[in-house]
Amino acid sequence: MRIDPVKGTRDFYPDKMRFRNWFFETCRRVSLLFGYEEYDGPFLELLELYARKSGEELVNEQTYTLTSRGDDPETLAIRPEMTPTLARMVAARQQEIRKPIRWFSIPNCWRYEAPQRGRRREFNQYNVDILGVESLDADAEILAVTVRILRELGLEQGEFVIRISNRYYLETLFQEIGASESVFPDLLRQIDRIEKLKPEEFCANLLELGLATLQVDALLKRLNDRSYAGFEPLEQLFEKLEQYGIADYTRFDPHIARGLLYYTGTVFEIWDQSKNLRRAVAGGGRYDDLVTDLGGTRLPGVGIAFSDVVIEQMLEQRKKAPVLPREIDIYVAQYQPTLRGQAIAIAQSLREAGFRTEMNVLDVGLDKQLKAAAAGGAQYAIILAPDEMARGEVNVKNLRTREQLAVPMEGLATFLSQNNDSSLNKEV
Repeated sequence: MRIDPVKGTRDFYPDKMRFRNWFFETCRRVSLLFGYEEYDGPFLELLELYARKSGEELVNEQTYTLTSRGDDPETLAIRPEMTPTLARMVAARQQEIRKPIRWFSIPNCWRYEAPQRGRRREFNQYNVDILGVESLDADAEILAVTVRILRELGLEQGEFVIRISNRYYLETLFQEIGASESVFPDLLRQIDRIEKLKPEEFCANLLELGLATLQVDALLKRLNDRSYAGFEPLEQLFEKLEQYGIADYTRFDPHIARGLLYYTGTVFEIWDQSKNLRRAVAGGGRYDDLVTDLGGTRLPGVGIAFSDVVIEQMLEQRKKAPVLPREIDIYVAQYQPTLRGQAIAIAQSLREAGFRTEMNVLDVGLDKQLKAAAAGGAQYAIILAPDEMARGEVNVKNLRTREQLAVPMEGLATFLSQNNDSSLNKEV
């Protein structure tokens, strides 16, 4: 029998869970600072929810599907992303929810794709969205949240850049070269792949869509001049990014199109700026029509999402991944197993007082117990010995300073609270 995980999935041993918790707690803390509330949705959705607006590649090639049981079976999907679930939930209770809607979520998602550096079939993803705001204040705020999170994770200016474009800007370019509106979605998909294609491949794909050579040349020229002068939405957005003090983390780039069909207006991607590995690590944009398409009334929205996988690799590559040792407050040790019952009582009282407390339950000597306590990250060891116990005392050893003191059991929790993270003042 195989004991390795299913391809594209991960085992989270405790050391990896500590990183995952630290990462998402940072996302959660920053989200709350900006006034966002946490939500979640079901692991399974109707496939139709994604088929309508996410795009053929995601639905046909990357989504895990199954058929429900019963007399009227339905085709279900294991969620590959969170935005359609968000829009469905909002559409269902649109009139009841306070506006603007500032929500974030940290779901588990699945996509059937080739596992590679920074990508897994199963991943945990941070999503943050604001709905009910027509103005570009929403776009700027989402980017401000993103920059704050990345900075608090340890990334600095120059290590990442947010590349920003606008779907309507790109459609304006298509109109200028005389492209048929029917090929606009295909042109956006090709631009979304431009970083992965050789120039000749990109041009050949545009010709296959029916563009003439002069049209292809004209489009390439406009995509490469990287000027948004005169396009008011982008001018306003970059002005707001200046007001947030994050403009230096961003740049205009018309090569950004985003592949999902539901995007309207602003689109953006966060790119790792490593010289050896430039890649997109997150993406998002504005989706003003998605709630309407799911049966609600018009409610503009904008959001971004990124997973722990690729951010962890960015931090590791720059040697910025934090060392997160196991941490407990107290380890209760005993000279002999006959003191086990008293050790249980002391450990329970310390837990009631709020101390993270581990207790020895093995029949091993004191030296091994103290080594286990230090290896487990405990600050203090409470040592039960017959003579001290007879006097109503226990030995308290600071495992960081090696100091030890006899303390009355009755006042043990108070003593530990007063001396937390400090040296004991008496050597025994």
